[in-house]
Amino acid sequence: MATSHSSATSTTPSRNGNGRVTSPDTTPCTSQAPVATPPKRHPHRIYQPAKNSLYDIFQQHAGTALFVRPICWTDLHAQLLGVRWEELPPCDTPQPTISPATPPSQGHLSPSNTIITLSNALTQILLPDPMHPIFTSIAVKTALMRLWPKAFSEPHYLPEFHLYFGGLVYRDAVPAQIMWNFPSDEMKASYASFRSVSTWPAESSNISTQFPPNQSHANLPMTCYIGKTQLASVRNTSFRLAYGPGRSWNEPVFRLQQLRARMLVPSNLDHDAHFVGIFLGMAQKHFYPSLIINGRHDSRISPEQGIPPCPNFHDLKLRILTHDTDTLEFIVYTGYVTKEFLEKFHDPFKAPLDDDDAAVSGLKIEYTRVPIWPILGLRERLGKALGQEVVGAFNPGD
Repeated sequence: MATSHSSATSTTPSRNGNGRVTSPDTTPCTSQAPVATPPKRHPHRIYQPAKNSLYDIFQQHAGTALFVRPICWTDLHAQLLGVRWEELPPCDTPQPTISPATPPSQGHLSPSNTIITLSNALTQILLPDPMHPIFTSIAVKTALMRLWPKAFSEPHYLPEFHLYFGGLVYRDAVPAQIMWNFPSDEMKASYASFRSVSTWPAESSNISTQFPPNQSHANLPMTCYIGKTQLASVRNTSFRLAYGPGRSWNEPVFRLQQLRARMLVPSNLDHDAHFVGIFLGMAQKHFYPSLIINGRHDSRISPEQGIPPCPNFHDLKLRILTHDTDTLEFIVYTGYVTKEFLEKFHDPFKAPLDDDDAAVSGLKIEYTRVPIWPILGLRERLGKALGQEVVGAFNPGD
């Protein structure tokens, strides 16, 4: 450590008995302690985020809680990320024509075990009182497997997607209820030889069993299901409730947490920002390697400091399935996740040029409603909404 002194002369320093370096010319004659010169500190490099990057958005909205888990995302998050919601016409055909003069068919009088199982599963899904999420998940799995046994044969229950942001990964940040992956090449080959049950008479259906080639996505996220009632339940219980004095019920804090939960409810229940987080988590899983689990909920993507090289992102088309108990409908969301949207989260300092209002890096989400009843024709209605990438090729005219 350097010291300052009043003498202008100096000699070669020597060590005293205590091992300290001293010099008679530099030893102060008074009791005043030498002034220590602090070590030089290299100034921290200040990164200026690019215009319209995520860090630039954070700076523009300083004081607003934006860096939170997707279950706490609001309409503002969707707006700032450039999410464009588009409701498509409902997939409500084919449906049987009801005529008083037409006698009931044999299928109505003596339904098969498959139809009975499907009807029971759909009834359980539409119960007004929310069940435990695993029971709803099993009912959804049962219904979809009855309609397309191969496409939905390997569900993953209660998935929790990681989120990658900059050089960090946040584990289990985005929950869902069920996830299905794109099928492997072997499973796709079996589609041509497998005939699933139809809820519409065979002679009026023109459905191909060929699965579109999609080799690069095999065994990676394809479709997720999450119920709206489950989303509401998670939001209502996401804030910790502290006890009052003597572990008594804390009514003021309880009301405050209820108010915070209500603030998370989207203004349009069909435009839930949590769906944006699910699409992001599903898409990122296509490009980032599996994690080595440790005790932390956040860790670095790689041992090196800073932001690692960008993966070879490309556009993805993914789906989320939910249902509306009031209208007795399935709702199918299709997310068009672009490489620019993924790059924005990989390096939050950067943004594409001319990206005002996220015109380049935004996320387009289409959704359509599918009447659940009657069962007759449900496979065809829901199949058109899910698309050929999921269930096989459909003739749009049917």
